[in-house]
Amino acid sequence: MQTLESRITAPRGPRNPNPSTRTGGSHRSGIQKRSSTPRPRVDKDGDLVMDSDATKSGKGGIERVRGRGAGRGRAASTRASNPGRSKAAVERGISTSQVNLVNGSSSQVQVDGLHGSKAVNNPDGGLEALCGFLERKAAGLDAASNRVVKIKKSQLRGGSVFLTASAEDIAEILKLNGFKFAGSDLVIKEVERKDGVKEPSAQAQGVKERMKAALSKRYDSALKLLNLSDLVQDPDLQAVDISVLSADNVVKFFSALMQLFGDMLEENRQKRNTVTSISIANNGLDTVSNIYAIGNTFPHLKNLDLSGNNFASTKSLEGLKHKFRSLENLVLTNNPIVIQEPAFGEQVISWLPKLLLLNEVPVRTPEQVFATSTPIPISTPDFRDVGQVGETFIRALKTNYDGDRNALLAAYYDDQSVFSLAINMTAPRNREHITPVPAWSAYTKFNHNLDRINHTIARMNRRFVGVQAIQATWAELPATRHPNLNQSDKYIIECRPQAGLPDPSGRSSRGVDGLLITVHGEFEEQNSKVEDRALRSFSRTFVLGPGVPGGVPIRVISDMMALRAHAPLAHPSPAVVQAQAAQIQEPAQQQTPTDQEKEFMANQLMEKTGMTLEYTIMCLQDNTWNLEQAYMKFQTVEPSLPPIAFINGVVPK
Repeated sequence: MQTLESRITAPRGPRNPNPSTRTGGSHRSGIQKRSSTPRPRVDKDGDLVMDSDATKSGKGGIERVRGRGAGRGRAASTRASNPGRSKAAVERGISTSQVNLVNGSSSQVQVDGLHGSKAVNNPDGGLEALCGFLERKAAGLDAASNRVVKIKKSQLRGGSVFLTASAEDIAEILKLNGFKFAGSDLVIKEVERKDGVKEPSAQAQGVKERMKAALSKRYDSALKLLNLSDLVQDPDLQAVDISVLSADNVVKFFSALMQLFGDMLEENRQKRNTVTSISIANNGLDTVSNIYAIGNTFPHLKNLDLSGNNFASTKSLEGLKHKFRSLENLVLTNNPIVIQEPAFGEQVISWLPKLLLLNEVPVRTPEQVFATSTPIPISTPDFRDVGQVGETFIRALKTNYDGDRNALLAAYYDDQSVFSLAINMTAPRNREHITPVPAWSAYTKFNHNLDRINHTIARMNRRFVGVQAIQATWAELPATRHPNLNQSDKYIIECRPQAGLPDPSGRSSRGVDGLLITVHGEFEEQNSKVEDRALRSFSRTFVLGPGVPGGVPIRVISDMMALRAHAPLAHPSPAVVQAQAAQIQEPAQQQTPTDQEKEFMANQLMEKTGMTLEYTIMCLQDNTWNLEQAYMKFQTVEPSLPPIAFINGVVPK
């Protein structure tokens, strides 16, 4: 994206159109049956109230799956990134003792207070609700770090809950000591490890060391490739007295490998940046389900080599659509399926929406992938700014809303300006970019969301009119810091002319021209503690028009702000950008307007300029009946026009 100077802003796209990450339910009107299952309730922050049927965490929409395989659901594959970690963590970690495959580097805490809470009446005693609450709140303590806290194990013993998690996550959970949960104060303390904890056996330690040695030799940091091919022939694994890839052991083996590798790459973005390609060739595999652990650890894997295995049917590959949907390159050569089901490719392609190459043969173009991933064609932003009015306003907005809001009010707002704020707590977000959602408590009293605020009086009270009302509201909203305008991936800005606005001078019954400006972006709340600073996404729509005589020259007629959970802005495909650029460079030949259209444009220009009909038509003809160009030309030559060019021979002031 280019900066405002070039009038081209960041490409826009759908706001992460995956509905599966919504934190709220659907809303239906009309009379409905009362369900026997209680509906999830939300508190004033938008978080789920402790309800046994709520399987989603209110912060970030991260699902938790209890029971068998607890903690391995979406929460394991949606951890957010920590930019402070290096891609070289793999190479450093494999040669050190930071990974404990058998025991893990887990800690335990004891939580008291559940027994006295309202959630204790849930069928599971409130355990699920408590774990979701602790994960959500602990992650929200440091939203800027994009971390997700994950509880590995939970157990209810008597009136206390014992939780197991990584030492780093336990440190965050301990900070919640004294927090109120479902009407009860929590008491959280760390459980000291008792002497005599059973140590892993010598055989288990040997397995771990062999795996570490194998991984250290098989990772290529330059290619971001993890080579797991021909594992049966690996001398480090042969030295261990186990049947590595037997039918009974293959799933556990790959799970152990991924745990060893994944524990060193706890953050999702780090996984994406460190490993983009994996080869599992020549291992005798007969079903993709045997390697689900790889899909869990690397959900964003781009290249996968499954050649030389025993995949014999599309059914044996069906698991690809569940764990490997981000694949762009898949190799299945030298598998029985190539001969037994020659048309298998059609099915595989339908499972993998981003697949570009299958057995080194192109099956889609990047443009086709983009077209199938978005329901509506996406265009680049439209920035039509006359006299740099829009650009000047946007620059003032960015600077003064962060630094001096009163100065912004004095320069652009008057007694008729209207400001409103709406919170969208259920905005869909792409599951690849889920981060914890901080509390909305600082904004809820001003929320003008018409879906939630139903009473007319309440709606009107949250519509702030005039400088004083807006100033009082802005004073209570958190301080902010917006990114620089030249950061192309942080903004989408549009500006276009808006006709028919009320004329504050009262001279034009048909209204006057102004600007409609839309800004999509993000900001960071500037709280006193760095760890408490929240990252929000916003959309802000402004209507600008001429000011009242004697007031500000350009005034904000309407200022509507919408807030939602943070998510990166979407981008259109390169093909769309190139096509639109070509249209700009080679515009289609303009069709001659009809007589009715000419009459309409003449009347518009006469009202704007005060010129006679004769001079108005001359101006339009000289500019090929382009109303906007004609008006701009008039502004240039107005001082040199004779009095007879104007109605009644009077030059408008």
